[in-house]
Amino acid sequence: MINFNKNVVSATDVGLVRKANEDSLGLAQTPNGYLFVVCDGMGGHVGGATASKIAVNSIVNYLSSKTYNDISLALTEALCVANNEILNEVARVPELRGMGTTACVVLVQPEAVWFAHVGDSRIYLRTNNQLHRITKDHSLVQGLVDQGMITDAEAENHPQKNRILKALGIAEDLKPTVCAEPLLPAKNDIILICSDGLNGMVNDLTMQAVLLKHTTLQEKCDELITLAKRAGGSDNITAILVETKESPHKVAAFVSYSPKEYLPISFWEKHRSGIIYTCLFLFLLVGGSTSYYFTKKKLPIKADQEVKQSNQDLKGDSIHNISVDQNNGSDSIITNKQLSPNKINETVLDNKNDSAESVPKLKQAKDSTELSKDKQEKKYKK
Repeated sequence: MINFNKNVVSATDVGLVRKANEDSLGLAQTPNGYLFVVCDGMGGHVGGATASKIAVNSIVNYLSSKTYNDISLALTEALCVANNEILNEVARVPELRGMGTTACVVLVQPEAVWFAHVGDSRIYLRTNNQLHRITKDHSLVQGLVDQGMITDAEAENHPQKNRILKALGIAEDLKPTVCAEPLLPAKNDIILICSDGLNGMVNDLTMQAVLLKHTTLQEKCDELITLAKRAGGSDNITAILVETKESPHKVAAFVSYSPKEYLPISFWEKHRSGIIYTCLFLFLLVGGSTSYYFTKKKLPIKADQEVKQSNQDLKGDSIHNISVDQNNGSDSIITNKQLSPNKINETVLDNKNDSAESVPKLKQAKDSTELSKDKQEKKYKK
């Protein structure tokens, strides 16, 4: 359930130039939800103030009269009824001819927020550390921006920026803009509804900075009004701030009409060149290191292959070992051979035959050694 726990603040100020405040605002709890309305009147200080008050009262009364199943249709009808009431007042009091008003209407329900607008008053949403426009002005300069003829920054200083294309009280055939899908705010999001006395004097990035501060909602509202007056305060200034304290939506769902220069730049767009050069450097570094590694590995691999080949050649022959023959009178070095398995069997057979023949020879050598020892002993005795 979307709940703002009455965390709503509003303010309206005449500004520094106008003699009277032609803006009007309305807050009401209706059978259809919590209702917030901002209207910016025009047509002279008398006509403008009259038109904006008629519009606010008419919209509040219409949406408070009964429960509507089709909220989108109800918002359209509420604005059309307000338009007709202003036209009727002009017909009754001809001196008010030319009066009219903008209108922004926000209706907060338990699961969603519905909104509609006419003219250049705006509705914003601050969510995820960004401020987004969720309405598009019905104005001449907005048409030029859409056609790519001027930028949004240029529109702020355009000489015809106050020329609007739609307003209540101008013609009977009114076509307000109603959201196709409701706004789904997340927890701690802030909805800002304001007249162009605020957004016409303070740009979106500055308002975003204010709404991101760790201050109370009232302090945020007061600072926005102050900034508009510091920028010149050439028009009446009105703002309503609504902060959602509870919401079933973890992430806000909405359509943003903010110009590209105000939208956050993605990490890729911001660091694209650096990422490309870094990847190229890493590719060359890894490629060079790999080439160097395998180049250095070629010789040991070749040497190992040669050793294996020589071992294969020696399998059919023999491997030489060095040993000392202690049977000879003087130590002499002889070479023994480790033969292949086939030759080992032949050698074993030969050794068996040789050992039988060598037994008498060994015995004879032993006898001769004993005789020589006896002779030496007799010699010493003499």
